[in-house]
Parts: sequence; structure tokens; C-alpha cells
Amino acid sequence: MNADSQSTARANCTWGCAVAKTLLELDVGQVVFSPGSRSTPLVLGCENQDGLQTIPILDERTAAFFALGLSKRTRTPTALICTSGSAPTHWFPSMVEADHSGVPLLLLSADRPPELQDCGAGQTINQVELFGQFTRAFHQIPLPDQSEKSLQKLRKLIVHAYSQSIGKNPGPVHLNFPFREPLISEDKEPFVTDLPAITPALHSRPDESLSRTSEILGELGSCKCLLVIAGEHAPLETFSKWNHPQSPPILCDSLSPLRETPYPTRILRFENLLRNDGFRQKAQPDAILQLGPLPTSKTLRKWIGKQNVPRIIIEPRGKNVDPLTNPSRSFDLNYELIPSLGLPECEKEWSDLWVQSEKQIEEKLDFFFSDETDWFEGKLARMLSTHLPKGSQLYVANSMPIRDLEWFWKGSDLGRSLFGNRGVNGIDGTLGTALGLAHDSQKPSFLLTGELAFLHDSNALLASRQFFGNLTVFLVNNQGGGIFENLPVAELPAFEKCFATPQDCNFKMLCEAHGVEHYQPDDWNALIELIESSPPSGIRVIEIRTDRKKDRDTRLELLGFGPDS
Repeated sequence: MNADSQSTARANCTWGCAVAKTLLELDVGQVVFSPGSRSTPLVLGCENQDGLQTIPILDERTAAFFALGLSKRTRTPTALICTSGSAPTHWFPSMVEADHSGVPLLLLSADRPPELQDCGAGQTINQVELFGQFTRAFHQIPLPDQSEKSLQKLRKLIVHAYSQSIGKNPGPVHLNFPFREPLISEDKEPFVTDLPAITPALHSRPDESLSRTSEILGELGSCKCLLVIAGEHAPLETFSKWNHPQSPPILCDSLSPLRETPYPTRILRFENLLRNDGFRQKAQPDAILQLGPLPTSKTLRKWIGKQNVPRIIIEPRGKNVDPLTNPSRSFDLNYELIPSLGLPECEKEWSDLWVQSEKQIEEKLDFFFSDETDWFEGKLARMLSTHLPKGSQLYVANSMPIRDLEWFWKGSDLGRSLFGNRGVNGIDGTLGTALGLAHDSQKPSFLLTGELAFLHDSNALLASRQFFGNLTVFLVNNQGGGIFENLPVAELPAFEKCFATPQDCNFKMLCEAHGVEHYQPDDWNALIELIESSPPSGIRVIEIRTDRKKDRDTRLELLGFGPDS
């Protein structure tokens, strides 16, 4: 190795060391990476840095969703590293989800140097602004340089990127690192020991103007029949002043923490209520307060869209989360200020109408589920709500599982955490996200998914040997896409081939190939035993086979349960 090559190699190693130490000082404790050559300085820098946990994931797509799951649980950035070329393009689905759901990530892609761009060099594409509008920021990093001034600039840039990822609207930030060869040094001690000091990134939001709260009071201050919609991200503290019987009815998103914390006016059965003609006529609010994005329910959205009353939307990220066409006013306000709004109490009859009507529906559902012995997807969601351990965490796949959660989950006071990728509602990355969520969490962890979502991300099983924690997967195998059974195309001759797309997969053999336990219980009692005996470590898959056409009809029957007139 000549002098120039040795200088390049030392600079690369120094650069990787500086990145790793900066991440550690920012409390980014976990780094997920996929194997590759060009990213060697970054990977070795992190691997050799005490205090950083490095997690190798073969497939970049799975790695990105794994990192998404980690950050979704911790609400802090996870670092993600890959090599150059097509590798970072596999991050794209996860970046879109992170963007829409507000999950912070630090993306560290390696790249070829400028002289190898646009000349047919292998594993080289234009990685500048690769993710476009789906990141909070993009930073092109200069070529490695061992000078103190360059190292200081590098560390400041990483601190700035960290701050951008956890800002008012959290999300992914992309840093692109070009490296010249040789990528590693022959020196035994190539890493710098003294780096310029940095000031850790602190995110503080400016004080909210009380004039904004007065505007909200101007709209809602005189209402007596207020309706509140609790979005996924509104924390429990938001509702601290509404923990009494004359609070407004609070309609809970499928992933709202209120589902696991009892409030006197917590409402979960709004899908049933709003399908009932008699109830809709009585339940006319005089104002609606929407906290974050709306729940999944089309029934709820259609009904809100017909209400000619003031509708206030509070979204701290400053994003437009109103897909409806009727008038509304949006406020960029922290949820923590809501208890200080001083809204008046609701009329007792208004709160009682919702609470008592919901109670009647719950009694009907309890009776049905206690008598139902056949396998039914909706009963699985119900059973999970009554048997999952206290304080555990459940990740729910999109399509029918998230709807079964919304329609049939029974509220509790067990403080379990509910998660899902509701940013763009896709089935991609389901297993990878759940594994990231469960990794090193110290909590019993569970995934509820259909077989298509599971197969779409079955590559994530390759991460089983790098996984520390426990994850029980409830795999609903109904031989196809059950959600399409609810659409008009279900009556067409091409339905099975073009929409339901049933797959011929032996899940037991698939699990065995990855060293993962597989169970197929004979009845509900056997399933309950499996739910309540969560292993301390490892992955297990519990397969439940159902009839999707029968499940569709059963759901329609249950959603027709309304309050007594």
C-alpha cells in the first residue's frame, strides 16, 4: 500500500470512528446494517465502538423495517447502514412509512467517490436526494479527511441530522457517505482517540401561543355535546381532565393508548353505533375535536363528513390530516396543552347516550364470542384483548387484522401497547417491523397478521439469529386476501386469481427451515394456553386456519349489533 493509499485508508477509518462515536454521544445505541463492501468504514467504526449495539440483517428491506420497529417503540432514532448502488433503494418502503407515521431514523448510505459516478462503475447509482420528499433532510457528506476542522464539521452535521430527525415532525434523515478505496487500513491502530467535542442535539419546541387556545375555545367553548376523536399518537396525558362521567365521549383509534386505560367515556364500538339508524339520529354532536389522523373506519369518516358542526383538528406535527371535504380548522398545537383548554363539561345525557349504548353492544358481543366455537378471525382479536399479558406489546398488520382490532378488541386496564404501520397502511415489512419492535424490549411481544402479509415479508425470518427478545406470531391463514371479500370485485370470476391470490405454502416447513417453532392449536382452549405461556426468548408462529368467506359474513352480522332502541 503506497503513501496515498495509506492516507486514504486511514481517513476512511477515522471517518467511521468519528461517526460511531458521535452516534454514541447522541444516545443512538443501536445500529442496523446489511453486509457490503463500500460501507466497511461505517460498519467497522460502529462494530468497534463500545456501547453501540450492531445488528446485521442480510436483506436491506428487512433491515429498514427492523430499524423502523426499534424506533417506533423507543421514539428515538435508530441508525441504518448499507452499501452503495441498489442497496439503499430497498429502504424505500420503510422510509415512506417512517415519513408518514413520524418515526425518526438516521440513514447512512455508503457511496462511490465522485470520479466513479456516471461512468458505468459497478454498484453505482445517483444516491443524491434518493428518497426525495420522504426524508426530513438529505446531507451529502464530503470525502473522508483526518483534519480536525473536517472532523468537527462531520460531527456537527451528524448532530444536526439527529436534531432534524426528532424535530417537530419526526422522520428519516439521509446522510450519503462517499468512500475511495482502500476502505481499510493496514495499521493496527488506525482510529483516532481524540475527537473534537460536540454539543449533543436537544430538541425543544417554542412555547405555544395562548392566543391559539383562545381560538379553539371560541369554536368549542359553548358546546354541550362535544365529541372527541382520539388518534393513535395522542398520549394518555392528553385526556387527564376527562376522566369523569361527564367527559365528552372519546372515540378511540384502533392503536390509541386509551384502549388499554379505562376512562368513563371511552368509546370503542363506534363502528356498530354509527351503523345504527336510530342511534345516528340521537347522536348529533354540536362540535367535534379531532386529535391527529382519523381512525380506519369508513363508517366514521362518512358520518363525520355529513356533520355541519365546528370541527377542530389538532396535529402537533403541522401536517394536514383531514381527508374530508366538510369545513374544519386545523391547529398546530402540542397535545399536552389540551387539558389547559378549559372546555366545559358535557350534558350528562349526551355522555350517557354513548356510554350506555356501547355497553349494550359489548354485552351482545360477549354473549356471541362465549358461544362461538368455530375458528373466526374476529374472535382471535377478541381473545387477544382478554388474554395477552399485562404490559405486553402487540403489533397488528394492516388489512383485516387492524380492522378486527378496531371492531372487536375489548378495552382493559392492563396497559398493553398497540402498534401498527398506519402511515401508508401497507402490508410490506410486517414481520420485520414486529421483530424490531420486540428486539431487546424486555416485554412479551406479539404479532397479529394474515398469511399474505407474513409471506410478503418472510425474508425477515432470516433475522431470527440476530433477534434478542421474544415474539409470538398469530398467523391467520384464510387462503387469500380477506379484505377484498368486502369489495364489489368479490363477485367477479377473476376474483380468486387477481385479488384473493391464495398461496400454497406449508408454514410449518417454512418455520422449520428457519429454526422457528410452529404450532397449530386444535381449539380455543389450546390457543389460550399458548397465549398465556409466552416464551422468554425466540420466535414462534401460531397458525390459525379460517374460512374468509364465512368470516366476512360473521363480521357483517356482528357489526349489525346495535343498541336497544
